[in-house]
Amino acid sequence: MQQLDFYGLESKDAVRMSWNNLPSTKVQLTRAVVPIGVFYSPMKDLENLVVVEYSPLYCRCGSILNPYCQVDYRNKQWICIFCSMRNPFPKNYADHITEQQLPAEKQPQSTTIEYILANQQTTPASFLYIIDTCVTKEELYAIRDAIQQSLSIIPPDTQVGLITYGRTVFVHELGYEECPKCYSFMSKDYQPQQIIDMLQITNKTDIISRFLVPLSECEFSFNSILDDLQVDPWPVPSGQRELRANGAALKIGSIILEYASQYSKILFFAGGPCTIGPGQIVGQFYEETIRSYLDIQKEAPNTQYMSKAKKFYNELTQKAIKSNLTIDIFAFTLDQFGLLEMKFLAEKTGGVVVMQEKFDSDVFRESYKKLFDRDSQGFLKMGFGSRIDMFASKDIKIQGAIGPCISLKKQGPMASEQIIGEGGTTSWYAGGLDRNSTILFILDLAPNKDQSNSTHAFVQFITLYRHSSRVQRLRVTTIMRKFADAQTNNELAKGFDQEAACVLMARLGISKTETEESIEVLKWLDRSLIRLVSRFGTYKKDDPSSFKIQAEFQLYPQFMYHLRRSHFITTFGASPDETTFYRASLSRENVTNALVMIQPALLQYTIEDPQPSPVMLDIESLKPDVALLLDSYFNVVVWYGENVQKWKEEGYHELPEYAHIKELLDTPFEDVKLIMEDRFPVPRLIKTYYGHGHERYIKSRVNPSVNTVQNQNVESGNYITDDASLKIFTDHLIKLAVQTVQ
Repeated sequence: MQQLDFYGLESKDAVRMSWNNLPSTKVQLTRAVVPIGVFYSPMKDLENLVVVEYSPLYCRCGSILNPYCQVDYRNKQWICIFCSMRNPFPKNYADHITEQQLPAEKQPQSTTIEYILANQQTTPASFLYIIDTCVTKEELYAIRDAIQQSLSIIPPDTQVGLITYGRTVFVHELGYEECPKCYSFMSKDYQPQQIIDMLQITNKTDIISRFLVPLSECEFSFNSILDDLQVDPWPVPSGQRELRANGAALKIGSIILEYASQYSKILFFAGGPCTIGPGQIVGQFYEETIRSYLDIQKEAPNTQYMSKAKKFYNELTQKAIKSNLTIDIFAFTLDQFGLLEMKFLAEKTGGVVVMQEKFDSDVFRESYKKLFDRDSQGFLKMGFGSRIDMFASKDIKIQGAIGPCISLKKQGPMASEQIIGEGGTTSWYAGGLDRNSTILFILDLAPNKDQSNSTHAFVQFITLYRHSSRVQRLRVTTIMRKFADAQTNNELAKGFDQEAACVLMARLGISKTETEESIEVLKWLDRSLIRLVSRFGTYKKDDPSSFKIQAEFQLYPQFMYHLRRSHFITTFGASPDETTFYRASLSRENVTNALVMIQPALLQYTIEDPQPSPVMLDIESLKPDVALLLDSYFNVVVWYGENVQKWKEEGYHELPEYAHIKELLDTPFEDVKLIMEDRFPVPRLIKTYYGHGHERYIKSRVNPSVNTVQNQNVESGNYITDDASLKIFTDHLIKLAVQTVQ
């Protein structure tokens, strides 16, 4: 049987599935262990995307005409693949359609097609900047410079607004040209009508003429205010934190955009935690530390703010969704800032979270700049207010979605009663979209599938979003997958995408950590892995040496090994904000990027071959005569072996006769540039070498096949760890998989 090209399928329809040949019966699905999952990237750049400038043809059930629909050419009708209803073609179709002359949506290559909807012109997008001024002068200038640079990229008709805050919140009136003018709010939880009254707003036009002004009309005054920005003047006594009204600023901003009632984005720049007013997560004095996982577990006094803050930010999230508002969070601080409490603000509105240590850094500057990337036609690569509807064949049930979306509670016969994530619906709000936004949909077989003779199943995604060209667009993706032979596992196994399956299990695990302890989730992952390996391996009972597994499953245990060691499931060694950031990032990225987060890529460079070659993610790859590049998605590490570092320190690379050493030292950084060009957020570059302190960034991610604790010779120096090696892990896995169940 021919090997399926999963990457080819993804480049055609922006879809990856855990099982590309579907289980035929409920029993076979249960024994498959890994659920049927569909990863869909609604705004992925597709090379051969068909774009048409007219409206689609709908069936009465809501699905759309696609290449898999049968056509009755004599009666000029098309038959829906989901409800089997016959639909007449309108006159402009019926007069021309023949077997040789098909409309664009019936062409075989149009499994994904995008409709530009006529007469659906919308108002310009609004960008509201909310800036924390309780930062150092250098940090504030870095924020200012980044925003001013982006003003030259965004369309001139874009409406912009500005809020600055410290202990007090200032709403700047950009439409008042005579002199800078702003309204001051205390750090209180104001009612929406109070905010509107204090801003003296009477109608929507009032907001657009004063607080959300087209950039072309206010660019000078906006830049002038940014140039004059000062660090928050309130004195901060020794031993106390700055008083920050993060929550009050976000609420006031969201109320303004809600009353403007148009597609909007908040760009929120935070330099620390909220310490006053609504959304507060920690007290004013440093003697009260910010909550850690141990504090949360023990319900320590410093966790007293958590539930109230979560409730406040969740209410803001619901209002933002109703207002088609996307919230992007840029938090650059050495301490936690409250992402654990406010994570849904970004996740459920389709926003992004970028988190690092300093605003005055390349990570912030390049990540912020990349947010405003343009496509080939000069439009920003972002969508607003998106909504996804899903249709499935009668043999398929939709259990739910995991990722940057929220249920719209549109129930129907296609929705399963068994809910996972955002379930009980066939429609989701996804808010802001970018080219990497990816949602995981979990499918189940219908209860009566065992009596069905269907050989294929169909799934259709209908994504309606506001394009940055100010028009509504509708992207329709329809996929077909066949049911595997129920009598054998061979056909089912040939369709197993182990990369997608690993990321699916990671997202399910992250979802489970919301309600279960991390150790219980790890046990669930282990049990699932043992069952899968036992099911699809060939072996003699109780004989580990006889164990073999098909090629489609060979890398899966290795992926799960690295998932167990990552910060996505376990919380050891990471703060609640860090763990939340890692989990939120994995839950919105495509399969390729998510897999790099789980199992980093390691490339080797040598004098004999300075071009990159992949090597095992193993401690034994850290050799004296090589340079290595580790890509762990959030960090990119360039490491020089002991001898390579000596050559560099002795200056050999500066001598013409040693040009090959210079090439060895420089080539990894050329690949780093390529990685950074394609990555959002831009990763942090770490340069290190044998024996250097930053070497921990690479040693903590490699497989400890040998280590100093066992008195083994480690070529890269001392290496002490409690982690089991991949070999020990797989040996135990095989032993448990082949043993006879008592």
